[in-house]
Parts: sequence; C-alpha cells; structure tokens
Amino acid sequence: MTTATLKPPAIPAAFPLLRYSDAFRFQYTDADRELFNKFLKDFVPPNSFDSHAHLYDLRHLIPKATDADFAGKPEIDYDVMIGCMQQWMGDRVVRDGLYFPFPVKHLDSYASNEFIAAALKDRPGSRALMILRPADDPATVEDQLLRHRFAGFKVYHVFASRPDTFYAEQGEFLPDWAWELADKHGLAITMHMVLPRALSDARNATYIREHCIRYPGAKLILAHAARGFNARHTVDAIDTLRGLENVYFDTSAVCEPSAFEAIFRAFGTTRLMYGSDFPVSELRGRAFSIGDGFYWLYDHNATWEGWLHAKPELVGIESLLALQQACRTMGLIDRDIERLFGDNARQMLGLTKPSGDPGQELYREAKTIIPGGTQLLSKRPEMFAPGKWPAYYEQAVGCEVIDTDGRRFIDMSHCGILSCILGFADPDVNAAVIRRVNLGGMATQQTADEVELAKLLTEIHPWAEQARFTRGGGDSMAVAVRIARAATGKDKVAVCGYHGWNDWYLAANLAPPDGDPNAKQLDGHLLPGLQPTGVPRGLAGTVATWRYNRLDELDAATQKCGSDLAAIVMEPTRGVDPEPGFLEGVRERATRLGVPLIFDEISSGWRLCVGGAHRLYGVNPDMAVFAKAMGNGFAMGAVIGTRAFMQAAQESFISSTYWTEGVGPSAAVAAIKKMMRVDVPGHLKKLGTRVMEGWKELATKRGLNITTSGRPASCGLAFNHPQAAALMTLFTTRMLDHGFLAGSSCSMTYAHGMHHVEHYLRAVDTVFAELAETIKADDVNKRLAGPVKHSTFARLVD
Repeated sequence: MTTATLKPPAIPAAFPLLRYSDAFRFQYTDADRELFNKFLKDFVPPNSFDSHAHLYDLRHLIPKATDADFAGKPEIDYDVMIGCMQQWMGDRVVRDGLYFPFPVKHLDSYASNEFIAAALKDRPGSRALMILRPADDPATVEDQLLRHRFAGFKVYHVFASRPDTFYAEQGEFLPDWAWELADKHGLAITMHMVLPRALSDARNATYIREHCIRYPGAKLILAHAARGFNARHTVDAIDTLRGLENVYFDTSAVCEPSAFEAIFRAFGTTRLMYGSDFPVSELRGRAFSIGDGFYWLYDHNATWEGWLHAKPELVGIESLLALQQACRTMGLIDRDIERLFGDNARQMLGLTKPSGDPGQELYREAKTIIPGGTQLLSKRPEMFAPGKWPAYYEQAVGCEVIDTDGRRFIDMSHCGILSCILGFADPDVNAAVIRRVNLGGMATQQTADEVELAKLLTEIHPWAEQARFTRGGGDSMAVAVRIARAATGKDKVAVCGYHGWNDWYLAANLAPPDGDPNAKQLDGHLLPGLQPTGVPRGLAGTVATWRYNRLDELDAATQKCGSDLAAIVMEPTRGVDPEPGFLEGVRERATRLGVPLIFDEISSGWRLCVGGAHRLYGVNPDMAVFAKAMGNGFAMGAVIGTRAFMQAAQESFISSTYWTEGVGPSAAVAAIKKMMRVDVPGHLKKLGTRVMEGWKELATKRGLNITTSGRPASCGLAFNHPQAAALMTLFTTRMLDHGFLAGSSCSMTYAHGMHHVEHYLRAVDTVFAELAETIKADDVNKRLAGPVKHSTFARLVD
C-alpha cells in the first residue's frame, strides 16, 4: 500500500523515528506473517483493543514542511494504520483502540487534536486522547476536550521547557491543572515518564503516588509498562505503586517479559492493557535492558548481514512475544488474556460495565450442588446483601477485589474473614509460597519451615516451649482441647467466646436430658442460632459457658463441670478490653484448679500486637491457638504451649496428611517475619480510628442514630432502629454501587492506605444521606432490591 514519504532534507534531527523508519516506508514480508501466525495468532484474541497507538498528519509534526515536500499521503489515519498492521496480523488486526497524536516538540497540538477527533468520528468503539502542553490555556483545552469528548490527555516530555527533556520530572510536562481536569471529568492520562531510571527514580514514584491519591477521579496510564525498556526499572519499583486505585499500564513496544510479570504480580491481571505503539510497532528492532539502562537495536544500527541465527523483526511482534512469555510464566488463562487485550481498557474507559448478574446466577446454581452454598457461614452473600453481594472473586490484590464479573471493589469489610492482615496477595508472603510451590508443596517428609515456625512462635511467646500445627482455626482448637483432655484425663470444658464448628464446641448447644430443649448456651457468644444437629447427644453436658468479664459466671461454669473440668477456654479479648483483674482472675482459677488455660487467638492474634493479644495484658495462658492472620490467607493453624501440657499430644493420636504440606508453613514464616519488621498494629489502629471517627461524624451530619463497637483494628457499625437489618442491607447494597465491599464490620489490612479510608468515607456520607431519607420516608424495604440480610446461622431455602 502507499504510505507517506518525506524527502530526506525535511527530516529534522530531533525526530529520529522518521530516520529510523525511512520516512514511514514500512516493508513487510511473508516471513512476518508466518512468524505471527506460528506463535501469536492463537494468542491475540478476536475483538482486542489497542490502548496505545498514534494517528497523525505529518504536516502537524513538521510545521515548516509544504505539500511539495511530501511524496505521498501525509495523513497517517485509521485506515493507514489498519492497512499497515493487517500486513502481519491478518484477521487478528486490532480495530478498536485508544488513539492519540504523535508527540514531537514542534507539534501543532491543536491541529493534531482536531485531526484525531475527525479520524475517529465514526468509530464508536474507539476513544482518543488529546495532546496537551504545560503552557496551553486550560480553558481552551477544556473547550476542545468537551467539544470532541476526548477520553483524556497524552503528555510527553518533549513539551517540557528545558533543552534536555529526557531529564524532565513529570510535573514539568504534566501540569496540575491537567490533573484537575482529569479528576473533574474522570479522564485518562497516558504518560511516558522519563529520567534515566524511570519508575526506579524515587522522584517519579513519589510524584505518581501523590498525584494519583490527590486526584482519585483521574486515571493514569503509565506507557510502556512504566517505561520498562530496562525491565529492572519497573521490577524493582513496581511495589511503590501498590494500593493505588487509578494507575494502569500499557504494553506498548516493551520487548522483554519481566516488566509485564512484575505488573501482574503487583496488580493482578486487571491493570495491564495491550498497546501496539503504532507506528513504532512497524519498525524492525527491539529494546534491550543493558546494565542500568536500555538500548534500541534496529535494522539500521547493527550488522545483520551474514548472521544466520536471527534477523530484525517487527517491534510489534517482538512486544507480543514478550507479553506471551509473561503470560505463560504467570500461568494466565484465556480469561486473563482477554482482559489485558480488551476488557481492562474498555472498563477503564467506560465502554463496558459489568452487571454482576452472571455471578449471582452461578451462586444460585451453587446452592443446588453445594449444601449451604459456601464452605464458610461468614462468606455467604445472604449475610451481607442477598442477591447483590458478589459471591465469587477472580482476583484479590492488596485491598482490591475483582469479582468473577470483572467488577472492582475496595474491601472495607472482613478482608478474608480477618485472615489477610497484610493484604491480599502480599508480595513477601506470595514470594515464599511460590518458591515452595515451585520446589514442591508436598513430599514424603516435612519442610524445615515448620521447625522455623515453631521457633518463631516460641520466641515471640517466651512462656511457650512447644508447638503443633494444623491448617485451620477450627482444627487447631480441636487439637488444643484434645491435648487438654489428654493431659488432665478429664472431659469437660468451661468456654467463653466463639471457637469454631467442631463437636466439642457445639456440644454446648445440646440440651441436657433434664434441661430446656430450646436453650442454646452459645447464643451469647458471637454467633447465635448455631444448631448442634449431628453432634453426638452423648456430648451433652460436656461444655459449660460463661461470659467475658464475668468471673462469677466462670466460677459457676467450673462448679458445673466439677471434678471433671479439663480446661478453661476463652478468647483473651475480642471487641472490648478486659476489666482490671479479669484475666488475672481467670489465670489464678486455672492454676488453682490444675487445668490448662487455653487462649483462642485465632481472631485477635497479630492485630493488636505481634503475636497473641494476651501479650498486651501480661497474662500468659498454658496454650494459645493461632490461625487466620498467621498465614495471611494461606491455610495454617498452630497450637503453642508449655511443655507440661503439650507433651500430652504424644499420648493422643493427633495426625493428618495435609497438616504436613509445605505451603502453609512457608506462608506463616514469611508473614510473621514481615509482621516483626513493620508496625501492622499501629497502621491498623490509625486507619481504624479514622473509620470510627468518620462513622460518628457522618452519622451526626446526617442525623442517624448509630453505635460503633470494637477496636480500630476490627470495628463494628450498627444502626439503632427497628429496621436495623434492612438499613444495613441497603447500606451494603449502595456501597457496592460506589465500589466498596462494606457492611457492619470493618477489619482493614496493612495494604490499606488513608486514601482508601477517605474515599470510603466520602461514599459513606452519600449513602448515610440516603439512609436518613429512607428512615424519614419509612420506605427502606421499597428501596431494597432483594431480601434483608441474615443476622445469624440459617438454612438457605430458595
């Protein structure tokens, strides 16, 4: 096909692309098509979206050129682009995308923006970015922006007011007024950052964090995988951007897989978007990491003649091969690849919006083949907002959750039911787990990690001398009670609090032969309504319950157990502090009665201090049980204790194959070591305090009567109203619309930042305003789109 050519004298030295491409006279061969078809045709999905491509008129790039200087068509428009890329992509050529002019220092930016707007006028599946210079008049820019409905801005370092623009900081070519416009109108900004070390230069990383947080309505696209032409520059610094809700990346012209892999690890599969970088994609060559920099190797700047092993290939093919290798290394599936080739960009630009309906249909199906619908009561959607709460997640990274329908949420609820204290997919924990998986997660032997884990736990808790491991909290509590019974030769336990699903615990709700058949001792212990169906009736009377901060009730419970008391079991704290002398009183009674005191630290552990919460109060148990946060989302449970009691584990058969796999211990060791390095409790306290203060301030502002409970590390919200459950259901439903998983409790993670909290509270303010209206109108049930949430254990019946 015919493309534009320029006579050599008209090619400015500052525009090397024209020289490199021989003035846009692209050459294609059968070998290009064969290479693409052999390796990439089945990789690039149909209906893909190109997030980084240039459309332009050469006359705007070289203002002094005249029509006589051009030997062909000067417009490199949509049809020219498709005609070029179709030469090697065939029927996989990408026909929709995010396009913008080609930036050069002397560009006529206004004319270029008008050109691209006209070029895409009849292409509803595509969007355009307008070129922006820092010296432009903001009012003029906004007028052109709104008139043509541009999706945002393309900024480039050549527009900085310095001769050596490669050393420009981002603020020199991306003015704050552009951020303000992007924030105001929900626009995208595509930026090619500079400075020699790109993202690894702290100035770049700091600028990005500060501005993305300051302007949450803007969406920043870091071109070229955060300019990862030297892959290490992205790999080493990508974690500095974790937790930002509005940063994205495109793949344009990056020819090594490592930068893509780093983005996948830090952000999952929903932030990286395919980009060709046309017309750079049509050049022959590739960028290489060289030391602490990079080098572009082209067909014209190296001697290829006589070399038998390779020839210069199209940049577009080289970049796709690198992306394909990254996807293989990360084990991505077709659905993930479809996201990065289209869904991510279309959702970011508002071209598509997932409904959530497929996930709800899947859950309805699940309830027909999985009794109860889920494996954990606390994860049932009915506990939040029936018919609305997303039942399934596809990706969870940091504090962000992507459901199976592609909807994005910030989790301000349970965060993995208190299990992911460091955040979902914590990089340090994941690295340890991936190493163990790659080296083998199970063998005939144990891993040495469980010995290191035992050492860590007993180092943090000097009173403990030994440890046994399971893979969950319920099992760990069952082991602890078994050890207590083995050590004492007794059967009965005095229990305070919630301790799981096992028979030994639910036996408390078995009616004694001479008692009330409807009485349930556990109704005052976190989860009312727990049915003991299936628990052997012979266990009735083996558990006596008592309430927190009530030593008198403990005395009654131990008297009820009499000489058959095997243990006192309790949570050292949950939502309130112990009253003065309470824990000391429990300790004294256990010692006097000669039975072990067992602290259940499954929920409280690690959130208030490193290790068990009992360390805050100076009262040591004889055994302590950990799970949840200890493995940061990976299955792990532990029982630690004094040698005097733990030795009894050898007298009872306590054994399970999967208690010896290697992933759990590797995760726990990494998580604990990180919690020993960073101040997780302090971070949670700071954020949680702001949440609780925010609830109160906003409730007062909107005239709502609420109660807050718990501690900042895990706090609760309740509406003081006869229709409290319905109001909470409506609260949750509306917060989903704002992009938050939220309900009656908030247990944040180390991955949350104050910007997440402030964003959440802005949404809470809007929802509280509606709740005040619905209370006044008495129409909460009318506003609900489904049933009211469950407040306790219930059989699910459609």
